[in-house]
Amino acid sequence: MKCVSLLLPLFLPARAIAGGYVLGAGHRPCKEVIRAHEEGPPGEKGELFGWFMGFWSAATFQRETGFADIVESAGGNRIAEASVVECRRAPADTLLFRVTQSMIDNTR
Repeated sequence: MKCVSLLLPLFLPARAIAGGYVLGAGHRPCKEVIRAHEEGPPGEKGELFGWFMGFWSAATFQRETGFADIVESAGGNRIAEASVVECRRAPADTLLFRVTQSMIDNTR
């Protein structure tokens, strides 16, 4: 996957998400995401995986065709694993959607 190493712009001002709300696992802090990924029950892991797939899939409709090709080529497992890796690099209280959005923004 062509993700650049991220020094995440994690602390986006609140206005950056004004008018929206993140449902599901994306609203969880990275420390919980990492715990769920490592030791969570299958349902919790499935929720994380499903959230990754939905968020990344939605982004393919908002970006150029080349981005969709990158996502398709990477596949769900690599995207999920890369997302957890980035969560490990982020401060523990960083919300998953912020990490994921930064990854999406920096995928070229």
